[in-house]
Amino acid sequence: MLKSIIREIIGPAPQASTSPDCLKPFIGRKRVLIIFADADDDRATVQDESLRRARFSLIENDIEVLNVAGGGVFPTFEGSEDLDADEIRDDLQGPRPGEFGLLLLDCDGTVLLRSNEPMSPEDIIGSLSSVPH
Repeated sequence: MLKSIIREIIGPAPQASTSPDCLKPFIGRKRVLIIFADADDDRATVQDESLRRARFSLIENDIEVLNVAGGGVFPTFEGSEDLDADEIRDDLQGPRPGEFGLLLLDCDGTVLLRSNEPMSPEDIIGSLSSVPH
């Protein structure tokens, strides 16, 4: 609770410079796109549909898509990693439960993109071109 109060007062912290422990199975292997969803929010449905249409583009760019909804973490395409929704939300300073949010992490765990509105797959993938190699 203290974290959320501090976050509201001073805003989110700068981009993560170290790998979040909660996503260790992906660090060094894949980028991770995390969608924080609420069943009553149409934005999650809109985002999910656009990502499913762009499945092959996401796979080509080594982007794993995870949905954090309720108390669970659900892969959009495949996978069965045992991940903790609350840990992901806390470690990455995600939106509060019941709010929509989107985060894209690079292979090293650095947050590349953060949005509270759905984004097109093209814009999400396009954000990768701004990352130095």
